[in-house]
Amino acid sequence: MQQPFITSPPWLALQPHANARLCLFEVDRPGSREPIPIRRHVLDAFLRQEGVIDGSSDTSLTDPGDVRFSGYLCRAASLPVATRNTFDWLASELAWTTPGFRDAQPLPWDPALLGTVVAPCEGVIWLGDLGLLQPEGLLPDAPRAQFAACRVHQFGARYGSGGIGLLLQPLLGEAIELVLSPHRVLVLRPGDTLTLLAGRYGTTVQTLRRLNPQLESQQTIRSDSGDSLTLLAGRHGTTVETLRRLNPVLRAAAPEITVEGDTLVIVARRCESSVAVLRDYNPDYGRWPQHEPLPVGIALQVPAIRPSTLLQPGQALLVPAYLPSSELPAGQWIYLPRGRSSAPVVDAWDTSLPPPA
Repeated sequence: MQQPFITSPPWLALQPHANARLCLFEVDRPGSREPIPIRRHVLDAFLRQEGVIDGSSDTSLTDPGDVRFSGYLCRAASLPVATRNTFDWLASELAWTTPGFRDAQPLPWDPALLGTVVAPCEGVIWLGDLGLLQPEGLLPDAPRAQFAACRVHQFGARYGSGGIGLLLQPLLGEAIELVLSPHRVLVLRPGDTLTLLAGRYGTTVQTLRRLNPQLESQQTIRSDSGDSLTLLAGRHGTTVETLRRLNPVLRAAAPEITVEGDTLVIVARRCESSVAVLRDYNPDYGRWPQHEPLPVGIALQVPAIRPSTLLQPGQALLVPAYLPSSELPAGQWIYLPRGRSSAPVVDAWDTSLPPPA
C-alpha cells in the first residue's frame, strides 16, 4: 500500500540548514541621522563567509576587518523593542512569521502587523550551532561561535533591482548579504562596567568614552576641601587633560621663567605637565626640540593650576557622568578600538637626544 505523501510546512523546509541568527532593528525613519528603533526582526539564515574586508575594499558601509557573508533566509520573527531579557531573541523557538515563498498568493498574514525592515540596517548576529539555543533565551557558552555586530547591506540582491530591500518582512529563501563586525561593537552583558570592558578588551576607560559619545555625558560636581585635579581625575576615571578640556577655567596660564639648562622636558617635569601641553600653551616653541636647551630668562606659559594644586572648595566643575564602576545598561552598544599602539607617538621631526645620564 502506498504511503500517503506528507509535506512539512514551508516555513520549516530550510530550518535545518540555518547556522546563524540575526536580530535587526526596524527604525521609525530609515536613513535619518538619529533613527529611533521601534521593532526587532529576528532572522535565521544560512550564511557562508566570502572574505575579510581590507583597506582597499572597504566602503561607507564597512570597515577594514569586517567579515563579509552571503546566504539565504530560513525563517523570521518580529519582537518588540522593549524587553526584560536582552537575549530573548536567542530563544530556541519564537513566533515565526515567514510561512511562504515570494510567489505564494495570498500571504497568510497581515503585512501591516509585521512592520518594515529596510536594508541597509544594523543589528547583532549569533553565528554558531543553533541547537545550543535555550528555550528561555540566553547567550550560549560556545567558544567556537561568534557573537558580534552586523550590518545587512541588501535583501534579495541576487534577484536584481526592484526594491526588494524595502519589502515587508523578508520571505523564506530570500538572499541576504551582510558584514560581521567583530571588533567594532559590543552588546553588553548585565553587570558590565567601563572598568570591566577596558580590562577585557585591552583598552582604557578614557578610550571607551572617546569612541562612544553617549558615554561622554557630563555632570556638575562641587569640589571638596583637599581636592586636586589628580584626585578628581582618579575618582571619576578620567585624566587631568580631560578635566581641563571640560572646564576652561582650569586652563589658566602662568609664566615660568627658564634658567640655564632648562629644556621642554625639564620644564614640563617641574610644572607637573607634559611637553605636548607646553607646546600647546606656547605656539612659538611648538616645534622646539624637547631635549634642546631653551634660551635663559624667557617666560614660558604653563598651566597655573597644576595636578597637585589644591582646588578652592565648592568650585563647580564638569566631570564625566559615567564612572568607571557605573553599571552600563544591558543591551547598549559599545564601540571598541580597532587597534592598539604599544609605543607613544612622537614628533617625527624631533630628533633631539636626551643628555647622557
